[in-house]
Amino acid sequence: MSRRAHRKPSPALWLAFFAAFSLLGGLGAFFFQKDGDPYRTVERLKPEDYYENANSLKGNTYQVEGIIANSLGWSQEKGRLFSFRVQHGGRDRPLPLLIPPRFREINLQKGQKYRLKVRVNDAALLEVEEMSKA
Repeated sequence: MSRRAHRKPSPALWLAFFAAFSLLGGLGAFFFQKDGDPYRTVERLKPEDYYENANSLKGNTYQVEGIIANSLGWSQEKGRLFSFRVQHGGRDRPLPLLIPPRFREINLQKGQKYRLKVRVNDAALLEVEEMSKA
């Protein structure tokens, strides 16, 4: 009984398998990435609009990304008030940020970078609705 010759797969076939596997891995990473913008459907707040007339923005929801600059105050009923530095147009712009009491378990420190979903409240302060570290 004669033996059949065993042929190894060609290098081109291995290359095709590797390319297909890499492509599928890249597509999976692109579609299932967790580091994307969680508030991509929310409009970004322009500091100039806030400075020009914060009262006209009352009730609106925006996203901001910046750095905790300073703690300005604390109230058990209303929460913590911070100065929040947002970079826009190549300049750092401070914005008032009110962190409600429901976020009291989060340890905010000066210099930490956050991405926030905020609502302009009746006092024209940016009140945090959702937050995540950037």
